Order: sequence, then structure tokens, then C-alpha cells
Amino acid sequence: MIGLQGKVALITGGTTGIGLAAAQAFVAGGASVILAARNPEPGAQAELELRRLGGDASFHSCDVSDPSSVAELMAFAIDRFGRLDCAVNSAAYDSKPSATHEVPCEEADRIISCDVLGVFNCMKYEIEAMLRFGGGTIVNISSVNGLSGTPTAAIYSAGKHAVIGLTRSAAKEYIGRGIRINAVCPGATETPRRARRTAHLTEDQLHEHQEQLAQAIPIGRLAKAEEIASAILWLSSPESSYVVGHSLVIDGGLHA
Repeated sequence: MIGLQGKVALITGGTTGIGLAAAQAFVAGGASVILAARNPEPGAQAELELRRLGGDASFHSCDVSDPSSVAELMAFAIDRFGRLDCAVNSAAYDSKPSATHEVPCEEADRIISCDVLGVFNCMKYEIEAMLRFGGGTIVNISSVNGLSGTPTAAIYSAGKHAVIGLTRSAAKEYIGRGIRINAVCPGATETPRRARRTAHLTEDQLHEHQEQLAQAIPIGRLAKAEEIASAILWLSSPESSYVVGHSLVIDGGLHA
């Protein structure tokens, strides 16, 4: 990808799913990558995988809901690579579908702490760093659930709506200072998180579930994480230089 050679990218939630696919795409584009997630074990595995691809990558454990943990992550990134050019905020709480009145208050707190305040915490420190180094790009991961109501996912949907609001507001605030901020809104995507949500289904039930999803999506299938990563990479590159405060829908035509 033109314009990413020699850049430094930070990716939260970068050890699995869309985050890991984005990290792989940045490495393929010539960028150095800092991976961040809570669990060190998959973090070490992801770092090793990126190095095997020829990338300069480092993992740092971080809980995005904790501002002090995010501050430590940013200090590590600057100490390791000396600057920050791109950021992808992909960390999200692995919530389970549930009727709104049955969601425990503690679960709602965890979702908002990670999916909303976590994005805010990361943006706060990413922006501070980018202002020091002459600008950069930030891509926040929202969802098609951030564009409409979602039964059995009210808090998750509210959080993804909030990510779009954070993106739009900050984009207007910082574009004049060299920081370009956008979001992506993926539809149903093949990720380990989705696999965990359907792990309780029998083989026949899983096949039926996948068929129903595919029939609801005009393109006839779920997205691959690499397809979402390609959009993230484009939004992070100079090729999208006039795109500001946009929420790019990647859903196979679902919202068309």
C-alpha cells in the first residue's frame, strides 16, 4: 500500500479477528506495528506471526478501559519506534446476545467501559502523540450495529453508535491539525469471536444459521476479516486523503 512504508501503526485488539488481519495488512504494506490486547499469550503468538511475515512488530499488554494502561501502552510505542503515524482501535468486549431486560448491569458496564470509553482512552493518547509528531490517521472499528437498532444487542449497539459519534466529533476537531479520523462499520464477519458465539450449535444448526445469514446479505456470504482490513488500510493511507469523519460501511449490501 502506497504511503505506509516506514510508518508506525498501533492496533488495539490486534491479536485476533479484524485487528490481527489489519496488523498483517500493515506489515505487508511496509509499516512497523505495535499490537495491544489484554492477554499476553495470544499477543506473543501474534507478534511471532508478524515477524515471520517479515514485519517489525511488538506486542504490549493493555486494558483499554484503564487510562493508565493505555498511557503505558503509548509510552511503550513511542519508546520502541519513536513515533506514531497510524492507529486502529479494534478492541471490544466479547458480549453475548441477550434480551435488554436480562443484561446484568455489570455486563453493561463492561461493554461501555471497553467499547466506548476504551476507544476514547485510546484516541486521547493517540491524538496527543500524533500532535507531537506532525499528524496521523486513526480508524475506529464500529459496526453495522452502530447504524441501526439490534435486538438482543442493545448495549453493544449503543456502544457502536457512540464510536461513530466519537469519530465524527474528533475528526472535525483535529483535521485542521493534521490528524485524519474515520471509522469502519463491518457487517457479519468470519472471526474467532463469531465462532465462539455459535460454538453451542450442532453442525446442522450452525449450517442453518449460516444459510440464514447468507440469505439476508445481498452478496450471499459473510465478510472475511481480510476484506475489512483492506478498508482499514485504505483509510490509513494517503490514498484516502480527502476522507474525514466518515463511517465506511462494509456489509455486502445489507444496508443498501
